[in-house]
Amino acid sequence: MCGRYFRRSDKQRIAEAFHLGVFEDLPLEVAPSYNIAPTTMQPVIRNNRDTGEREMVAMRWGMVPNFAKSLADFKGFSTINAKAETLLSKPLWRIPFHRRRCLIPGDGFYEWKRLDEKTKQPYAFALRSGEPFAFGGVWDA
Repeated sequence: MCGRYFRRSDKQRIAEAFHLGVFEDLPLEVAPSYNIAPTTMQPVIRNNRDTGEREMVAMRWGMVPNFAKSLADFKGFSTINAKAETLLSKPLWRIPFHRRRCLIPGDGFYEWKRLDEKTKQPYAFALRSGEPFAFGGVWDA
């Protein structure tokens, strides 16, 4: 995934796009945002552990593994991007990948091109159709 993404879709549009049932209990108002940054609370779609049905819940962007005693344990250590090359070999990602996958709904993401030592140019990427899509994610309890 990228370091920043955007979401124009509200929770109703997300629910329709991802065929969700009940989502009214979401404690986060899913308002559009054009600069979603790590550590913010965002809507995530996962399987409900009791029913197995898809549900939308609010989660913090940046995985905190179950063995962490506090967020301070991971200060300066980025857990916003898992790499396909090491997903199954690193303990941080291996168990969540097998047991706790999720979808992160979005409408686009940003990548930056370095123009010179001090300047970066952002580029936004989205589906031509304007429909929401999802990033694959993992989470931990």
